[in-house]
Amino acid sequence: MSRATTDDLKYQLLKRLVYGRGVSVNLQCLSRRIGIHRNTVRRMVREIFENGILNPPIFPFIGLSNEFPLLVLSWIELPYHEGVERWIEEDPHIFAAFRSRHAEYNTLLILYHKDIKSHQEWREQVIAEKRFPLLHGSYPKSSTSFFSSQLLIKYEPNAPIYLLEEELRRRGYVLVDGYRLKDISFKISKLLAEGKCIRANESKLSKELGIHIKTVTRLISSLIENKWVSNPVCRFPSFFTPPGYILAICKMELKSSKQEFVKHIRDDPHVTLAFDIKEGGYNILLFGAFKSLEEELEWEVKKGLYLLRSIGKVDIQYFSPKHFVNVNNTKVSLGILDEKFMYFRA
Repeated sequence: MSRATTDDLKYQLLKRLVYGRGVSVNLQCLSRRIGIHRNTVRRMVREIFENGILNPPIFPFIGLSNEFPLLVLSWIELPYHEGVERWIEEDPHIFAAFRSRHAEYNTLLILYHKDIKSHQEWREQVIAEKRFPLLHGSYPKSSTSFFSSQLLIKYEPNAPIYLLEEELRRRGYVLVDGYRLKDISFKISKLLAEGKCIRANESKLSKELGIHIKTVTRLISSLIENKWVSNPVCRFPSFFTPPGYILAICKMELKSSKQEFVKHIRDDPHVTLAFDIKEGGYNILLFGAFKSLEEELEWEVKKGLYLLRSIGKVDIQYFSPKHFVNVNNTKVSLGILDEKFMYFRA
């Protein structure tokens, strides 16, 4: 098989895996692990997806940080306009967006880019295409921070599943928008959030791609080994937090005991993402999930007491679920790859 043909197959397969096509829940595995009938499992899995507890399974595109190593957090003043919302949802660089007031801004954009030059060219393209009403033909005023997405300390978007488990122990159920997750349905959710009992449907993928099933298996292994994707998992719909939880984005100045702090947050289910940064005296960037503001403040106090002399200044911004703009995160993963297939040829 030629290099071009192999690259094309990998690309077509990658698209399907990242968008969850040919990826499914293994009902028989769940039935065996939990000890209930397969039909009951099927019904509960359907309810978990329909009620927005988790999204259907995908192969996460972990190659994102290699292809787009620049993580951008940009506070910006954007009009509340249908065209703006459509732009946010469609732009392949916007990973997430939150509508909230901060200083003179009203929106936080989280973006991924190749480099600063790429980000600047993107801004110019937004202006040229007039994706939303512009003031004097200029990009809206903004305050932008640049970080390296490759300086990850922790990457566990599903870590808060263990916070839900604590809630289940305390109350006997987890309430999400009127839907009650009880013992068995939570066990299913936890297994799926941990990436268990999920599989690629090699037979379906084989038929769609017109190749032998063994070739599909080999190509999937190659994509995992070369760190384009990780093993399949079900994620929270908002990515950053479980449904109903508050997101806290925190920049911290850690004066000492950094190694001890890093070890501590890696075991903390509140912390989903953490980065090593250098910005205005801050050297840690955290994304955290909390049931309420009170829980976050309690967590903050405990961390402060735990490392009383190590933590310096802290800058925390909070976002409720109502602040989240409905963005399809997977579009960032392959948005540019769809246009520039040459990444596989590099």
